[in-house]
Amino acid sequence: METEKYNYVALKLCGLLALIYGLQLATGFNPGFNASESPFWKFFTSILGHGSLQHLLNNIFFIALFGSLLERYTSGKTFLKIFLGSALFANFSAFIFFPTSYIIGASGGGMGIMAALAVYKPNNVGLAMGVPVPMWAALVIYILIDFAGLTAANNVANEAHLLGILAGGFVGYNLRDGKEVEETSEEFDDWEKKIREWEEKWMMK
Repeated sequence: METEKYNYVALKLCGLLALIYGLQLATGFNPGFNASESPFWKFFTSILGHGSLQHLLNNIFFIALFGSLLERYTSGKTFLKIFLGSALFANFSAFIFFPTSYIIGASGGGMGIMAALAVYKPNNVGLAMGVPVPMWAALVIYILIDFAGLTAANNVANEAHLLGILAGGFVGYNLRDGKEVEETSEEFDDWEKKIREWEEKWMMK
């Protein structure tokens, strides 16, 4: 079955996040959500804004790396659904853990993408703290980091990260046995076969 054309949706999302951050700086608009005082529509805008340039760059790295892989294995639509679903689910942490604070950023969505990829393709090579590791190991490392962050005094919404991981992991599990796996497995088996043939011809002499 013919699969959807790769449309660089993850990279386009990164561009959108950068554009929105630029608008934040230019206008002073705060898209963050405060459960006790913000209008409810900011519950949605908060997943696209960022609190600092470093915050933005960290999330763009996650989304560009793990999101592009997930999109390549599934589709742009599936990637976007996982990002939005994980990010919005993570935002419910505002009502439980941060009722009087502002939450902002795409971190929950980025973590959800990473978790979905790790559960869907656990042996795929990824990165954790800059080190190449299997995706299942990357997932374990980032879960441990966020659990450690729960006991530390910082401005990182570790609870939101964990909710995003939970949502993304759930979707990744469903993808493993879903219709989409059947639709893409033949294409990627052929792609991996071509890579192995190229390596045997040019790299293993």
